[in-house]
Amino acid sequence: MITVLRCAVLALLFSAGVRAETTVPAQEPASAAAKPVVKTSQVVKTPVSKAPLIFPPGSGVMHIALAPGKKPLDVFTYQPVGADETTPVVMVMTGVDRNAATYRNDWMTVADQYHLRVIVPHFSEQDFPGAAGYNLGNLTDSKTHRRLPKSQWAFSIVDNLFTTLQKQGITRQKQYYLFGNSAGCQFVHRMLTLLPEPNVKAAVCAAAGWWTLPDTDQRWPYGLREAPVVVSQQQLNDYFAKPVLIAVGAEDDDPENHLLRKSKQAMAQGTNRLERAESYFTTSQQRAEQNNTPFNWHFMDLSDIGHSGSKMSVFAAGQFAWFEQHNAFHL
Repeated sequence: MITVLRCAVLALLFSAGVRAETTVPAQEPASAAAKPVVKTSQVVKTPVSKAPLIFPPGSGVMHIALAPGKKPLDVFTYQPVGADETTPVVMVMTGVDRNAATYRNDWMTVADQYHLRVIVPHFSEQDFPGAAGYNLGNLTDSKTHRRLPKSQWAFSIVDNLFTTLQKQGITRQKQYYLFGNSAGCQFVHRMLTLLPEPNVKAAVCAAAGWWTLPDTDQRWPYGLREAPVVVSQQQLNDYFAKPVLIAVGAEDDDPENHLLRKSKQAMAQGTNRLERAESYFTTSQQRAEQNNTPFNWHFMDLSDIGHSGSKMSVFAAGQFAWFEQHNAFHL
């Protein structure tokens, strides 16, 4: 009986070994005939940073790798017929929804009207999470709270994007116009405060929900005390001297807006966006006067406008077109 069982076990082991040997070829890497598929997928991925950039005609999207090994940034674009490397460039920063395509579309008609090239970077929630990743410029790591390298700041990415377009010969402009609405305005004014010497010709900052005041009386992020980045007085002087238009709708005065920050520090700036914009402008003007430095900002509240990114886009486009001709805003 034992002999029979041993024979049966040996037979089973032998058959299993045969099956194992016969199934191995099916698990091996694909044959030479299938290898081109692997090569094709690699070719699609690698040229993103090496291929020369082309600014798409009309509306389009560029995928730009701004640093080796980093995920490409999706950049939504528009240029009118006849635009070329000499056409003025406008960088547009979106609101809280990060809806770059919508903002690009809002600018298409006015870009045709005023002959402007429009660039809208898409800072996704996944790659730049929360207000810290976008509104505050991605200055610190969300887990460790340590300051990130300057190359990873969202502020730097915008400026580096323009430099990349210059190096690729896509634009011969030396500077760009900068526009932001709502959360985009939060981005814009902090970028101009914290980023040394940005390549910005003039900026329109519209309807921020709350602001970072350009002094150390308040702790970050409501002021510059204990900010992740040290801002020198000379840097603030350069900011005050830059042409900046702080804009807000005269009807953007709803204190109950669900997106409006209600912290103690934010409420100290005002109960609504209109009051807070006025407070930011007045405080900045006072700081410039105290330091006896030029102040080249202007403030406008626009009648019959509430909180509207599309209407502010139309307003900003007209201002940039006028500035291009007269080197000043149309007040």
